[in-house]
Amino acid sequence: MNALFQLLSEQDVPMLMDLMREFYPQQHMHLDEKAAIVAVKRLIDDPSVGELYFVFRGPELAGYFALTFCFSLEFHGWFCLLDELYIRESFRRQKLGLAVAAFAENICRKRGIRALRLEVGQQNGPAQALYRMAGFQLDERFLFTKWL
Repeated sequence: MNALFQLLSEQDVPMLMDLMREFYPQQHMHLDEKAAIVAVKRLIDDPSVGELYFVFRGPELAGYFALTFCFSLEFHGWFCLLDELYIRESFRRQKLGLAVAAFAENICRKRGIRALRLEVGQQNGPAQALYRMAGFQLDERFLFTKWL
């Protein structure tokens, strides 16, 4: 059974929030639901900023992911960030992450984007192995963040 991807619409926001409530604690991230809803609606309303998708395995909701589009001199223009890829525990180790990566690559190629990036936890060995299998390489630089 293949992975199916469904672009989110406004009516899907409550179901997405349920998935985010599952995902954030697993990654030790804080979920500010009001801020998340604003960001989600921005992606839904403005495809130039990014796109949100549900991942289905047959009729069952397996997870979600976001693609955001960013501009960088280093990448000579636009690059894509594969953001918040979440696959529910019962659907892991079924190569859905590889299917998501391939789908994201296809979107990038159609848009003329030449770089696809993602973040993964330093302790998340299984995800790192999956991304390496998909052709991603570890960047030699550290990613720093300052919340404003």
